[in-house]
Amino acid sequence: MTWHDRTITTVTTGSQLRGALVDVGLKATDSCLVHVSLSAFGFIPGGTQTVVGALKDVLRDGDIMMPAQTADITDPAYWCAPPVEPSLVSLVHDALPAYDPETTPVTGIGLTPEYFRTLPGTLRSGHPVCSMSAWGKHASQLTDCHRNGDYDMPFGEGSPLARLYDLDGTVVFLGTGFGTCTALHYAESTIGRSHIRETAPVRRADGSGVEWVDFDDIELEPYDDFETFGARFLEEHANAVRSVELNGGVIRAFPMRTLVDAARVYWRDKDAKRN
Repeated sequence: MTWHDRTITTVTTGSQLRGALVDVGLKATDSCLVHVSLSAFGFIPGGTQTVVGALKDVLRDGDIMMPAQTADITDPAYWCAPPVEPSLVSLVHDALPAYDPETTPVTGIGLTPEYFRTLPGTLRSGHPVCSMSAWGKHASQLTDCHRNGDYDMPFGEGSPLARLYDLDGTVVFLGTGFGTCTALHYAESTIGRSHIRETAPVRRADGSGVEWVDFDDIELEPYDDFETFGARFLEEHANAVRSVELNGGVIRAFPMRTLVDAARVYWRDKDAKRN
């Protein structure tokens, strides 16, 4: 049975969302990295429009940031979901379009980030694979990076995540968990791990066509343990985490610095033991 075949038994309104966001401690001037699971709160009349509208109402003098990744314009030789038949890799590779911050859709991370990206006033960073979108007081500051050929370390120093950390930003989970917490990539990108080379298509500087560019990154999530770390973080930093239940879903908010600093300690220790 698909979602559309089910009877609506739980309804969450924009007014309820706004109230819960205030109850979880968000202030008008906060700068927030937001992750959203619409289904966690039953049926939301207006869906993504209602959720983003509630966020903008509450954070009216602050910032909203969301991930805007585009994993479908990477090297198809390394795709696994789905993989590409080896004989077709070159065909797919050569047919992929260049990344365009204005038009390339967000893929694989839900409806809300793509809706948010398309709204007037939303800005997007320049990384062809790991971009971020932002709206608000510091949107330009947060997204003015990874341009003019500088694509190294998409989640590292100088990235939108690093800039949000410097602003003492807040991480907000709307029905989501640590498994999709993009802020943790900043932690693992800044603890001295070995770099790998990746590649993606961008528009040539003269606009004449597509060129593939290489950039430095790290192997992300080598332990596949974001949720394991998250459970430990909730236990050890309970005083820093604010939670509100709403119609079966949970909204959580906590300081990005507290999260990232704890994650750095956690993964430095694991890396040391592995090495």
